[in-house]
Amino acid sequence: MDSSTAPREQVAVTEKPRVALPMLAVILAVFMAILDTSIVNVAIPKMMSVFGVNQSQIEWVVTAYALVSGALVPATGYMGDRFGYKRMFLISMVIFTIGSGLCGIAWSNNSMIVFRIVQALGGGALMPISMAMIFRMFPPEKRGMAMGLFGIAIMFAPATGPTLSGYIVEYLDWRLIYTINVPIGIIDFFLAMAVLKEFKAPVTQKFDLWGFITSSGGLASLLYGVGKVTEKGWSDSEVVTYITIGLVSLLIFVVIELMIDHPLLDLSLLKNMTYTLSLIISSIATLIMMGVLFLLPVFLQNLSGLSAIQTGLILLPQALMSGIMMPIAGALFDKIGARLIAVVGLTITGISLYLSSALDITTAFSTLIFWLVLRAVGMGLMMMPIQTAGMNQVPMHKMGQGTALSNTIRQISASFGIAWLGLMFSQRTTFHSADLASQLNMFSTNVSTHFAQLQNQYMGMGQSAVQAKMSALSYLGGQVQLQSTILGLQDVFIITAGLSFLAAILSLFLKNTKSAAGPKAHVMGE
Repeated sequence: MDSSTAPREQVAVTEKPRVALPMLAVILAVFMAILDTSIVNVAIPKMMSVFGVNQSQIEWVVTAYALVSGALVPATGYMGDRFGYKRMFLISMVIFTIGSGLCGIAWSNNSMIVFRIVQALGGGALMPISMAMIFRMFPPEKRGMAMGLFGIAIMFAPATGPTLSGYIVEYLDWRLIYTINVPIGIIDFFLAMAVLKEFKAPVTQKFDLWGFITSSGGLASLLYGVGKVTEKGWSDSEVVTYITIGLVSLLIFVVIELMIDHPLLDLSLLKNMTYTLSLIISSIATLIMMGVLFLLPVFLQNLSGLSAIQTGLILLPQALMSGIMMPIAGALFDKIGARLIAVVGLTITGISLYLSSALDITTAFSTLIFWLVLRAVGMGLMMMPIQTAGMNQVPMHKMGQGTALSNTIRQISASFGIAWLGLMFSQRTTFHSADLASQLNMFSTNVSTHFAQLQNQYMGMGQSAVQAKMSALSYLGGQVQLQSTILGLQDVFIITAGLSFLAAILSLFLKNTKSAAGPKAHVMGE
């Protein structure tokens, strides 16, 4: 980066005591914002009962938040540079807190959807703005540890959401999943106001309105279409329409960004191979993480018969392990760079997923928890070092755009991961169900003998011959469905293990550097 053309940056050295509280303010805000993307799911049945609505109506409570927060991300880099990152952080925090309070008093499904949109306007901006601030708060040689601490919010929040929500819904008032954000948000607002410094680039260009319209509209359409895939499949007309609109809009957005002098997102950042490769590997990791988090509760609740709170408690140890590994990975990154950590972390993740492919109804919960904790060790090791290695290649004056682009791709990866793995699980379950059913040849001696034994057992319980036959058929059908569901889940684990090993191979090509592309820049002053 030529210092003659780069914006002039103020440099100030900040001692450790002066960054502890700013990091706390940032992590607390991001934790709340990400937590609200997962904590709501467990409370959906309760809200359906309270508001008297069906599944298709209540799903907009979740969908609206995801669409609005995702569509807002591309503009956060410009807003931070133009108005100041501290100011935008505080504004986002206020909007998110007000939206949370309004959600807590919502009187109908429609009002809840509107208030969730308000909440998303604040929550969607907090993640990229906070990440950009962290990279300005710390010099390159200390960013690993900082991003490790920041990663606790990113990894810990989605994993603890079901546990916390399950406890609140079962033992307390379900509205607390929203209103609990209000006092925390108020405290964090005043903390941030007192301890955060302002970071502001001298932006004078006009806002890229058409870039924002095409990017936000394209992302919203794409995320909505992909979100419907699990329910309706890739060939459904509604899915095809929204995905097509999204892709066309994003293609137009790319053309606009390449033609204008001051784009909303500087796509030239993708010319840096380390930055681009880190985005690809992070996307694969996000896909794996979100897909598995989405599917495991299906096994634990639908097949093992656990309650929401019991499911959350089984998933909790892996969340705790992720929180422990994040700062360790950050410290290792500061010493040895990202390549080795990423390869080791993704290899461990792949091994844990392969082991998980042996999961069935007889698997002890202790064994499952061990597999999940092992996966958390791998994910916790590699996630933040990979992102930090990529972001360290971004010049300081483009840091806002770099974090906006990174978070946009992360949002798409998470949605695609849930949709793709969810649909794959459904398709593989259907395949195994047909395959197992075809093997139930009633003319086979083993099958006919087992069927006769079942029928006799039901007749011994007082059922007539016809009733006993129907009961035996129903039992066998249930066993086929149970086994096919388990086999479908095992297939998903094998595929995600393969993706993890693929990402480990890609990590070998990461540029093993801890230095930024531009001149070293320490904390910017007021």
